[in-house]
Amino acid sequence: MVSDVVMPEMDGPTLMAKLRLERPDLKIIFISGYAEDSFRRHLAENEDFMFLQKPFDLKELAAAVKAALQG
Repeated sequence: MVSDVVMPEMDGPTLMAKLRLERPDLKIIFISGYAEDSFRRHLAENEDFMFLQKPFDLKELAAAVKAALQG
């Protein structure tokens, strides 16, 4: 799953928590213009996800998805 961190209605970390209930092995890539540590501290220490800082190009996104699927 690729999700922005900040969204209307539900933020990315909340979406991740809900999806993890059904798919604990779900690979997640968060994208954001904010620094990763600004929201990571609000998550469980063992939460596993990748982070892609905005702005990024298509090659960076493709590489992140490939790494998530391989890892």
